Amino acid sequence: MEDGFSLLDLGYNYHAKSILVSDAGNEMVKVPIVGVVIKYRDLKILFDTGPDSRRKYPIMIELNTTQGAENFLPNQLKLINLETKDIDLVVVSHLHYDHAGFLGELKNSSIIIQKDELRYAYNPDWFYKNVYYRQDFDYPDLEYQTINGDYELVDGIRIISLPGHTPGTQGLLIEANNKSVIFTSDAIYTLENIFPKKRKQGFDWSTALWGESVDKVKLLIKLHKVELFPGHDVQFYSNKNFAPYIYKLEW
Repeated sequence: MEDGFSLLDLGYNYHAKSILVSDAGNEMVKVPIVGVVIKYRDLKILFDTGPDSRRKYPIMIELNTTQGAENFLPNQLKLINLETKDIDLVVVSHLHYDHAGFLGELKNSSIIIQKDELRYAYNPDWFYKNVYYRQDFDYPDLEYQTINGDYELVDGIRIISLPGHTPGTQGLLIEANNKSVIFTSDAIYTLENIFPKKRKQGFDWSTALWGESVDKVKLLIKLHKVELFPGHDVQFYSNKNFAPYIYKLEW
C-alpha cells in the first residue's frame, strides 16, 4: 500500500433516517459502515473494524446489519494487500458493535481508546446495553493503550476527542502536505448534522456534549481547511472510492 488512506466497505445497517437526524422522519435508509486504513511511512493505522455479523446480536437483527464475506475486515484488508497482522495501530472511535467487532483478530496491534470509553463499555447505561458487547472487546491478550482527550499519534495525525455520542467517542485528524481530512465516526453521522446548521442526532449518550463536539469539528474545518468524512452518510460515501483505491497523502 502506498502512503495515503483507503476506505473500507464493512457492510451496512438499514433503519429509519431519524436515527441519524432526529427530525428527518421515518424513511428507511441503507446506512454504510466504513473503516479506514492509513499508511504513514512504515506505519499502518486502522480506524474502526466494523461489525462481525456472524455473532448475530439482537441489535443486528433490529437494524438489519448486512455483510457479505467480502465486507469482513480481513477480506477488506486483502484488497490493499494487507492482513490483520500487518496493522500496527488501531484507533477505535468507540466500542459499539458496528465499530469494534473485529478487535479480537487484532492481537498484534496496539489499540488506542479513550479511557472513559473503555470504562463505560463494561457498564453502559440501560439505553446503550444493546450496542455494547463484551465479546467484541473483552480479550485479556488485547493490547489497549488508554488516553484522555486529544492525542498526537505521529507528526500530522492526531486523535481528536469528540464525546457525546458516547462518553469516549474519538475521531482522527490527518494533516498531510497535500490534503487534510477528519474522520469523525459517529460524533457526526452525516453532513446534515453539521451543515448548514446543527441538527441533532437521534441516538446519543449526551446531546450537550455532542453539540460541543460538533462545534469543535467546525472550528477544525475553519482553521485547517479540513475535509470532513462523517460516520454513516449514504450520500457522501456514494461519491467516494473504496478499497482497493488509495487516496494519496504526502508527508
